[in-house]
Amino acid sequence: MRLELVSLESTDGIELPGLLFKPAADTKKAAVWLHGMGDNAVFYKPEAINILARALTGKGIALLAFNNRGAHSAKSLKFADETLAEEDRRFRGGMYYELIADCVKDIDGAADFLQGQGFSTLYLIGLSTGANKICAYHARAVQSPFSRYVLAGPGDDTGLWFMELGEKKFWEALRYAARYVKTDPLKVMPKYTGMYPFSVQSARDILDPDGAYNTFPFHEAVHERIGGKPLFQEYRRIDRPALIIIGGQDEYAERVGGAARVLKLFMKNTSNAMLKKIDFITVPEADHAFSGHESEFAGQVADWLAYE
Repeated sequence: MRLELVSLESTDGIELPGLLFKPAADTKKAAVWLHGMGDNAVFYKPEAINILARALTGKGIALLAFNNRGAHSAKSLKFADETLAEEDRRFRGGMYYELIADCVKDIDGAADFLQGQGFSTLYLIGLSTGANKICAYHARAVQSPFSRYVLAGPGDDTGLWFMELGEKKFWEALRYAARYVKTDPLKVMPKYTGMYPFSVQSARDILDPDGAYNTFPFHEAVHERIGGKPLFQEYRRIDRPALIIIGGQDEYAERVGGAARVLKLFMKNTSNAMLKKIDFITVPEADHAFSGHESEFAGQVADWLAYE
């Protein structure tokens, strides 16, 4: 296995660092890894990323694992002509300012990078919020270059915040965010809302039950509707082979009846035609991040991607 520290650009010019793992023999196949929210980023999960890389490269598949714009708290714009002053090339970013629809720019940038490296068969793997991003991406991309998707540990962020904050506080926080999102989108949510230190634009993005973030509405499907958006709207648009893999002891899935209940919700919201293309796997005893079960997770993903 060969390893390179690389830098790629999103399609709107944000410089994003990453690791490119290549098999010993040349290959045209490569997978992109989308990390979960915030500091659950590539460089903070070395053991898990190394295990996944070994499993994939062992099957002749390269792995690009990069920090998307949802990592850290600040980002830099990269301009070859250096026309902007340094202070004008940095802006607040990271998980507290991220909008999920912007993942299209990051993912397209990763695909452009890999295609520029000579890879022609691309796969997309997303963990936790990364799984949400796959659905958000597929619903918005002009033409997805990825032939297979892996949705790992998909979670209902909007529903979890509804349960965590409680109904009254949830709607108060959403109203506060909506009040300022047009005039001061980077304004930090006050502590009393329960959404500090998210910006109002990110808080609204996460909490809005009719927004782009709400891709896996388990709470609404099991307990109560809190929005009017069709359930699993973006997920239902997936039209290519996909693997949905979840830990048997996923702590977030437990809030809606457990991993088995979550997989049943996916199956219920998958068309008969797509049921032939989508596989559902549970990793027994694994939590949301597959902690302690990284090798089993990696093996399942590598085997599934390699079997075409």
